[in-house]
Amino acid sequence: MILHSIVSPYDIFCNKDGLTARPEYRRVPGGTVEISDGRIKRLISTDPRMFLNEKYKPDTAVGKQ
Repeated sequence: MILHSIVSPYDIFCNKDGLTARPEYRRVPGGTVEISDGRIKRLISTDPRMFLNEKYKPDTAVGKQ
């Protein structure tokens, strides 16, 4: 079976017994980041240059930003 999805494989296959932590949102200059399990899940911004910044790429540990 092949699964084509825009949802990350982590979200599909890593369900920890149905318990999902509530995501945390932090304001950063130019947007907001969603943090879950100590890692950045996504960047919410209207500035296209923010998405090129390595500090805000998905799966980056929060301590490294």
